[in-house]
Formats: sequence, C-alpha cells, structure tokens
Amino acid sequence: MIRVDIETIIMAAGPVPSVIVLRERGNDDASDAPLRALSIQTGSYEAAAIGRGIDGDDGSRPITHDLMVDTIRELGGKLERVEINRVDAPIFYATVVLADQDSHEKRVDARPSDALALAVRSNAPIYVEDDVMNRAGNVSYRGEEDSEKELERFDEFARSVSPDDF
Repeated sequence: MIRVDIETIIMAAGPVPSVIVLRERGNDDASDAPLRALSIQTGSYEAAAIGRGIDGDDGSRPITHDLMVDTIRELGGKLERVEINRVDAPIFYATVVLADQDSHEKRVDARPSDALALAVRSNAPIYVEDDVMNRAGNVSYRGEEDSEKELERFDEFARSVSPDDF
C-alpha cells in the first residue's frame, strides 16, 4: 500500500465529472524517483463533500459523512484508514477500515468518494494499492519548486487580468 494525500479537487458542473487527484507521499530515503498521482473521477456533489471536509466547513447541519463520522465515534470506534484497493477502469473501489473499542479491525466496502470524504473528516490516512497505482496512476516530474513557480506565474496573471479581458 502507498500512502497518498489529496492534492487537488477539480470541480466540474453538468455532465462533466469532477476529479480528485491523489499524490503519493515523498520517500524518506531521499530518492529522486518521481512521485505518482492517481486521478479519480467523481460527481460534483461528492467532490464538494470532500472539499467541505478538507475546509473544515461545519455548516449549519451535518451532512451524511459528518453523521457517519459522529456515529462511529459515539459507538466507540475509530476510522483507521481508507484504502483504494481495486480498479476496473473507469471504476475504483475502496475500503473503509474501522477499529472497534478492542482495536479489532472491521472492513467496509465504500465508493472512493465516500471513503475520502470520511477520511478528511477523521484525519485518517489514505492508501492506494500498489497495483492500482501502477495500472491507473501516472508519474509527475513536477517538484515543489515547479509548483511555486507556477503559482507565481498564476499570481502575476491574476493581477494583470481585467474584467474587459472576459
């Protein structure tokens, strides 16, 4: 299993799917190997639910994912981790791993979007099966410096654009 983080959520509307980009965490062995990324398509509501969990937006009332996390906690359990463990292109499969009061693990089948929405609300780690990353992931050669340069270019562009440009 490969530990990943949610790098980006690309929101879309209408019939165009939203995309969640998961990025492999850097290696501790100071390897120069490029990091891999996995893009998972999802609906706009599901992507918004993940984003809401990342932002920590409590809203006025809990949505289903908030309810589920609260229920697990009230029952004395804990969301241990989320695993993206299978792909049958273009469909991904996930498992939510829960621990009961005695630290016994229980595995529950879930859609990746729901699993990710739960993970961000519980600060649970996210893993991708190595085979899934090899089959459906891609390699990114962008480093942190490249990202900073890209942000600087975008910032410069944003400052120069005017309403008339649209």
